[in-house]
Amino acid sequence: MTTINNETLAAANAKSRRLRELVRAPEILVMPGAYDVLSALLFEQLGFQAIQGTSGGIAAVLGYPDGEVISRDQTVAVTGQIAAAVSVPVNADGERGYGDASQIGETVRALIAVGCGGMNLEDGAPHQRNEPRRLVDLNAQLEKIAAVMETKRSLGSEFFLNARVDSFVVITGDPKKALDESIRRGNVYAEAGADCIFYMNVVSRDTIAQLVKEVKAPVSILARPENPGVAELQTLGVARVSYGVAFTRAAISAVRRLAIEIQKSGSITALKDAISSPEMAALVNRGKTSA
Repeated sequence: MTTINNETLAAANAKSRRLRELVRAPEILVMPGAYDVLSALLFEQLGFQAIQGTSGGIAAVLGYPDGEVISRDQTVAVTGQIAAAVSVPVNADGERGYGDASQIGETVRALIAVGCGGMNLEDGAPHQRNEPRRLVDLNAQLEKIAAVMETKRSLGSEFFLNARVDSFVVITGDPKKALDESIRRGNVYAEAGADCIFYMNVVSRDTIAQLVKEVKAPVSILARPENPGVAELQTLGVARVSYGVAFTRAAISAVRRLAIEIQKSGSITALKDAISSPEMAALVNRGKTSA
């Protein structure tokens, strides 16, 4: 079992409180998805007030697909490096918790020990390629949330729980059923102690507005190109917006453009808009100084 000293717990609690304040503030919280230390340092330098760890991005950088394929230890190690490098709160992507209700407490402990302010916890069940997606049994998910709350109580932790509802991912053929289940699960998770309710694959303004109206907790949305922009999401009442693997995809796309240019012409004109070497050195040195 991971041990946590009082100093580490106090520092993590301060991050958790800050994260909770930002989610409850009138202004929408925009959380970019960091996939490594360098991306997190850049986000902090640009003025983002909190950072989300992206499970898909971290897995991809390590050479794995998304979906709790990498281990808890790998996720904790990379997310801990990110959290240690920046002063703003970092919310980990805990995926499905890396185990059942008897094991998720260790996930929470490990993330607190490396300085994370909170984590996502999704309710989409594991699935194999070409198999239909399904939701985790509601009672089983509530057992996981209860285990998170018990771990917090035993530690004196203020750990932030962002409960992800995958109804719109799973129930694709019946929008009303997906919405009803999303509202039902969101409210049950909030009552069980979740600080924020996180929705995937929600693009309709009317649906977003309905979620904000009916769910008795701050609502978070995963940004997609089809979504309203940040300003409109705030007008709709959304508390938090995050970006998943968007920044990882953008980064590897830039690498691909440069590589293809070198293959085709031998030139590197794609670098003309890139961050300069002195800028990158200053960014990394700033991280070492703040640490």
